[in-house]
Amino acid sequence: MAVTSATSRDRLTPLVSTAPVARAATKSCVRCVMNDGVDPNLSLDASGTCRYCRQYDALVCDPEYSPANRDERLARAVERVKARAKGRRYDCVLGVSGGVDSSYAVYFAVKKLGLRPLAVHLDNSWNSELAVLNIERLIRGLGIDLYTHVIDWKEFRDLQRSMFRASVVDIELLTDHAIIATMYAAARKFRIPTVLTGDNFTTEATLPEGWNHRKTDLFNILSIHRRYGTQRIPSFPKLGTPEFFFHEALLGIRWFRPLFYTPFQKAGAVKELEHEIGWRAYGGKHYESIFTRFYQGYFLPRKFGIDKRWFHLSRLVASGQITRDAALAELARPPMDPELAEQDRVFVLKKLGISGQEWDEIMAMAPRSHYDFTSDEKLVRLLLAANRRVRSGWRALRDLAGNAR
Repeated sequence: MAVTSATSRDRLTPLVSTAPVARAATKSCVRCVMNDGVDPNLSLDASGTCRYCRQYDALVCDPEYSPANRDERLARAVERVKARAKGRRYDCVLGVSGGVDSSYAVYFAVKKLGLRPLAVHLDNSWNSELAVLNIERLIRGLGIDLYTHVIDWKEFRDLQRSMFRASVVDIELLTDHAIIATMYAAARKFRIPTVLTGDNFTTEATLPEGWNHRKTDLFNILSIHRRYGTQRIPSFPKLGTPEFFFHEALLGIRWFRPLFYTPFQKAGAVKELEHEIGWRAYGGKHYESIFTRFYQGYFLPRKFGIDKRWFHLSRLVASGQITRDAALAELARPPMDPELAEQDRVFVLKKLGISGQEWDEIMAMAPRSHYDFTSDEKLVRLLLAANRRVRSGWRALRDLAGNAR
């Protein structure tokens, strides 16, 4: 799946959280396709516009990313990235999965911004052949270096099985966590001060509450694995929340989202990648991974009533990339082709070593919250509070220094 920054997805959620279950809608956004059947907490303003569309509008109007300022702000940000890496082999580290977002971010960084990225790939044994081909063409076409971490399959299989047995919603927490840990490991190894991501706000936004879990919550991963795992996981890439703070505060590693400064158009990005490097499209969002395709197209809709297409298509509607009617027509179709869904189910169960009977039991289990297991949520709140106090203290010292002068 495409790499995203911890800051854009790692939103704090309440200590009690459960995955939403699909239900009949009573109110809908007049602009996109979101409704309270998909997100029970959906709020509409007086004009009938939902909070997801308002979030998009706020970013478009943000002085940092607005059309009037973004070219100048982007140029300044790129100069800072280059200055911080002066004398080093690479300007930034960037995760690649073979998907459109991360592929275009690498292409944009090299061809449009003149950066020298080190591409980082986490091989979790679920890549599609097309994803591997796209990565090869991207690296060769741009003439950049690739750092690959191949995860221990036996450990990762045991972790994924434990997540399924726990009946929690965010199985992809494992891959996303390992990607962040691997990018930081590469940044440390090669002394790279910037992590560049493919995040953008024209096709992505904050997920509804309960649809995922904070990606740096190593406590949660280990707690679930202790309960349901069967073997040790010494080599699994780990980076807990305290380490995440450490990398930012003490090592000075910063995140940079260049696509936030562009009117990112998914169809245009795909066309440009196809034309320039021979990249090939693969279907649904994040479907470059066989497991992610199964997870989003089969597991989430059938067990949790979650269809991420509502979220993805709503943002495309809000940003004017497709019409509302086109999005609704897409949503009228099944989340995944039934024949492909069954093929993937058979393949995934065989690869994970889960019997048909155990799978039926997993699908029949009541959904559980990640917070039914150990979490570092309270620690995160303490760290954030301490960070605010430190910043407040530095501001007070600066004010005193200014008054003294």
